[in-house]
Amino acid sequence: MNFELVKSLGSVSAPVTIAKEGRLNGDVTTGFEGTFSSMVDKAAKPRGAALSGNVPENRTIDRTSKLYEKSMELESFFVKQMLSQMRKTVTKSSLGGEGFAGQMYEDMLYDEYAEKMTKTAGFGLADQIYLSLSV
Repeated sequence: MNFELVKSLGSVSAPVTIAKEGRLNGDVTTGFEGTFSSMVDKAAKPRGAALSGNVPENRTIDRTSKLYEKSMELESFFVKQMLSQMRKTVTKSSLGGEGFAGQMYEDMLYDEYAEKMTKTAGFGLADQIYLSLSV
């Protein structure tokens, strides 16, 4: 989350963005930071596709960690690719527009769809990625 401050430069006020945790000003951030924050999320059980593998019963997932946040970003990327391929099979309406702006809006809309699906659907890809990387 970026914070806006107003810095007075004589008679002109300019917004100054303070970057968090070493990010550059203007960096794009995802909405996965702070998704999981309760104590239960620190030792959660795998879900979704992660249950189908050979996961020992004592393995837990720290959903509050940075690794899990990045795992969710990767899952979101995969979901976005799946939605993009599905979108090609749907007939277009003229509601969104056929120009560059309409295509950009539609792409941003599908980015949001992918993010919401990653947070709520419980596919388990992020869990599998986390378990693979946290050996």
